[in-house]
Amino acid sequence: MPLDGVSSRFLNKELNYELANARVDRIYQPNRFAILLIFHVNRVQKRLLISANPSSPRIYLTTAELENPKNPPTFCMLLRKYLIGARLKEIIQPDYERVFKFKFSTINELGDPEEKYLVAEIMGRHSNIIFLNEHHKIHDALIHVDQDVSSRREVMPARSYQLPPTQNKKSLDFYYEQKPAILSFLTNSQESSRLDKAILNHVQGFSPLLVHSIIAATGIEFRLHVDQLSSNQKEKLSEKFYKTCEMIKANADQPTLYFLDEHANKPYDFHAFELKSLPHREKVSSLSVAMDVFYKLQDEERIFEQFRQKLERNLNQAINRTQKRLDFHQRDFAEGEKAEQYQKLGELLNSQLYLVQNQATEVELVDYYDPEQKKIKVQLKPQLSPADNAKIFFKKYRKAQAKFKSAKRLLALDQAELLWLHSLNTALERAEVAEDLQAIKIELDIFEKPLENRNAAEKAVQPDQHLIKNRLNPGKPGKRKKYQQKNKPKTKQKVKSEKSLPPRKFELAEGITVYAGRNNIQNDQLTLRKAAADDLWFHVKDLTGTHVILTVQDGYTAEPQHVKKAAQIAAWYSEANQVKTNHGGKIAVDSCLAKYVRKPKGAKPGMVIYDQHQTYYVLPKLPGEIVEN
Repeated sequence: MPLDGVSSRFLNKELNYELANARVDRIYQPNRFAILLIFHVNRVQKRLLISANPSSPRIYLTTAELENPKNPPTFCMLLRKYLIGARLKEIIQPDYERVFKFKFSTINELGDPEEKYLVAEIMGRHSNIIFLNEHHKIHDALIHVDQDVSSRREVMPARSYQLPPTQNKKSLDFYYEQKPAILSFLTNSQESSRLDKAILNHVQGFSPLLVHSIIAATGIEFRLHVDQLSSNQKEKLSEKFYKTCEMIKANADQPTLYFLDEHANKPYDFHAFELKSLPHREKVSSLSVAMDVFYKLQDEERIFEQFRQKLERNLNQAINRTQKRLDFHQRDFAEGEKAEQYQKLGELLNSQLYLVQNQATEVELVDYYDPEQKKIKVQLKPQLSPADNAKIFFKKYRKAQAKFKSAKRLLALDQAELLWLHSLNTALERAEVAEDLQAIKIELDIFEKPLENRNAAEKAVQPDQHLIKNRLNPGKPGKRKKYQQKNKPKTKQKVKSEKSLPPRKFELAEGITVYAGRNNIQNDQLTLRKAAADDLWFHVKDLTGTHVILTVQDGYTAEPQHVKKAAQIAAWYSEANQVKTNHGGKIAVDSCLAKYVRKPKGAKPGMVIYDQHQTYYVLPKLPGEIVEN
């Protein structure tokens, strides 16, 4: 967990300074594990987030706008009852523990002053938020812990509050006060664990990041075991340890974010100190700022992945449903192909009724349709007359013929829907930001609804008009616009949020721009509505992918390298980028003028036909990426 005891010490100092004598103005519970306290300090609003989420517990001042549910949970209502208007007197932290005890001064129902405590335990999967009265009795807790869960420490209403059990580690103050030449646990003959593990097991408040930094500063390999160290190495390690203790004692904190490399946008950790042994770091103004940035990016990635997985499940379910329908219609189609055979048998039987014996189960007939006039056996129902048996074959013929016509039509629809769903799946695999996922969700939601309910949602996902300016009308049919004006969306707010999903845009050179749709609706808009007649259109050959438009402003000319880059973008956002291809890994991309692209009547979004095209073989690549040709 990123927040260790040392950082907690400095965070506690920071919070005491920022929230001194602050008044509680509002309290929210955005989700199951988080509490947001909004304070007013000298007419300035400050937002304190406390989360007991087992996967990422945290506490810091945040700038994020979190949701305030309409129906607050019981724990949130309890805090509002006692803490709204209360003054924060101080925040107490036990020695290098990740426990923050907020002491509030408030007025009870009788007008008498009293104290309340809110305890935030930021301790991994054991994290909790506990509300206490002035006698340290538990009012309630965010997470109840009874004897069935823990026999050592109950966290239940009306119980006395106890600090979490210690881990039998010594405080760094203990080692600093003794200050021997070599740390005691390094000279312990029974200590044979790995060096970094030994420090973590004996020193309270240290995290793996801090320990690895201390070891790295000495030049010692952290994978060595304690019993493998020389006396000189032990002295160097002890000296560096004491220097770290001196920095902590001197309050020489420098909150810092740490990155895997110089090009990384997302930090992998943070700490109250600038650990100079770690090469890629960035100092920030406060530990709360470091945590706010760290967890904001972490939450965005987590939310993106959860959203992606949910869409993937929905898509897979839709694909499976459609595949089952297709299999069913294929069986009907196969049955329908027998129609001519049933008609043939009925006619042969009618022409040779005299050959059928009474209550016969089969009859051998001459096949007049065969040039050699071979004999065939026909199965009969003995309880029926010969004429009635012939009628049964004609009945089967009519039924099979109807099945054939119906199944042929439905198979075409099923195949088109499968192709469309696979195109969404391709877009999902190439999604890079939350807006890409939102565009896919909008399209999936629209075309799973009944036709009469689609118009408002379709209108909501039209690309902004300013994205492609001064374009000539390519003369495509404009029925959808008329269709959309019949019914307007119910809420303007929803339309505004969904309209903010522009196509991907790539500036290849001055006056030369490439646009790529995020979903099939945008593909249709780009190709059929926004593209000028002489704009170049690109799409991967015979596979699913995005539509790409290369636009050139008046007075500029597209060079061959610009055309190649547009084809590479189309290859990148395509199904072919996930499968093996021929031509040395290159992907076939078709290109033609936008005026040669047409949409068949009744086709799914993104489905078009085209002619007068040229095929390019390119490696999938986005502008700016280095790929060997």
